[in-house]
Amino acid sequence: MQARTLSVDRICVAAAAHFAEHGYDAASLNEIAKAVNIKKASLYSHFASKNALFMTVFDDTLQIETAFAQQCFNDEAPDALPGSHYFSCLAKRYADSVYLRFLLRTGYLAPAALYDQISLGYEKYLEQLQDAFINKLHSGHDTRLLPADDVEQLGQAYLGIVDSLHVKLVYTAEPDLSLRLTAMRRLLSDTLQCAILSSRQSREQHHV
Repeated sequence: MQARTLSVDRICVAAAAHFAEHGYDAASLNEIAKAVNIKKASLYSHFASKNALFMTVFDDTLQIETAFAQQCFNDEAPDALPGSHYFSCLAKRYADSVYLRFLLRTGYLAPAALYDQISLGYEKYLEQLQDAFINKLHSGHDTRLLPADDVEQLGQAYLGIVDSLHVKLVYTAEPDLSLRLTAMRRLLSDTLQCAILSSRQSREQHHV
């Protein structure tokens, strides 16, 4: 695959910020071109259409935000609540990263013409979050012996919590995640403890 030029990289960075703020429908290719000091016509020497630029930025965003999320899981302390470090980083990441703002806005408000492609990419992003959480369960001292059905259900529950936090970020002006984050952490902790206790009791009964 041909390497991208610096000009394309600059356009994509500017477009990510513009799409994150304005969305797809209200976005202006002319304003994106101005941001990198080129004429709108010059954009078309790099991208065939607005759709092509939007999807290139979306693909970049998936790579960037998936890598960030994975790093959150990698940095999590061994004794931490599984998946909680990602929660803790969300508010700052949303404030600092145009890519997360673009990803969530696009995930919830995908342009109709690109809906199928966006949905597929966004679902893959969520699946990778779920897989990272499940890997934490598999490696945890108290959670590695959980039954497969419990692990699958906990993975779905984790995505439900992630979705709740994402919605709060996207749809609340000046979002403060502290109250919801505390509630979601408690919900996850209590659910995990119940699953661990149930699994332990089941194993003990089998040994009687």
